Amino acid sequence: MIDHYLWGSSERISPEAPVQIVDIYKENTVLGGAGNVINNLQALGAKVDVISVIGDCKIAAELKDLLGKISVNTGFLVVQKNRLISKKSRLIAAQQQVIRFDSESADEINLQAQNAIKKTFEKIIT
Repeated sequence: MIDHYLWGSSERISPEAPVQIVDIYKENTVLGGAGNVINNLQALGAKVDVISVIGDCKIAAELKDLLGKISVNTGFLVVQKNRLISKKSRLIAAQQQVIRFDSESADEINLQAQNAIKKTFEKIIT
């Protein structure tokens, strides 16, 4: 999961609809969910690997890049076609979250990916 933040200020209301117009001045992306736990464990000096199912999407590439930046092995990630990794974007104006929008697959992990995860785990523990 990726947490994405758009930081801005709002001083106007849109003429098309009664909503704020937010002028973005900063954007950042960090590991979220289990990725946040992985990041914290790395920071404490633990050796961490990650086994998970990812998609073949742009967000998956972004996730692998974020994990690579903290030196986490991404070789155990299983790719499931047409799966969309979770990315939760928050628009924040004047230190207040205005809206959150999510991009993610709600479908269960397919049987092929489940079996690949199981085989990967078995290789690691034997």
